[in-house]
Amino acid sequence: MKKLLTALMALTLIGVVSCAKTGKKSTESTVSSSAGTYASKAPDFNLNLSDKGNGRQVSLKDYEGKTLLLHFWATWCPPCRAELPGMQALFEKLESQGDARKLEFLAVCVSDTEDARSAFMKENNYTFTGALDQSGIVAARYGVQGIPTSVLIGPDGTVLKLNVGMMSEEKLAQFVEGYVE
Repeated sequence: MKKLLTALMALTLIGVVSCAKTGKKSTESTVSSSAGTYASKAPDFNLNLSDKGNGRQVSLKDYEGKTLLLHFWATWCPPCRAELPGMQALFEKLESQGDARKLEFLAVCVSDTEDARSAFMKENNYTFTGALDQSGIVAARYGVQGIPTSVLIGPDGTVLKLNVGMMSEEKLAQFVEGYVE
């Protein structure tokens, strides 16, 4: 038993050292998080805007020159449900800034149906810009392993920040600090 424990501890130590070395090299050109490791450039996407978008398709290129908060969520996710009122408040603040706003917001509902997403939005009076990623392909491109996940993408298309898990309104304000007045 003692030999087994010693062997497991040695393997763990080797794994930690290997990960530390790999992590050091990769942080120079990537952003790492519990949701995955990304190249400095954000993956492109094509999504149909829901409700207000009248079926208009958007891609990452549509946000070129702007900072984008890309938020992955689902109607069936309790932490997402708790976080969405703060997202709505942020969206309303951005809308009030009009063309002077520094941040765009796109909420991507993952692994759901359009009927469920639309009914949920109406029931809760959410008006933020949304899209549906029913198959989860876009979320997978971003390495999303848990929702809610928020990704802040810079005007040049690079991933600036990533947050996995629910954010309070205060934490959300810190996450987008400098992009919302």
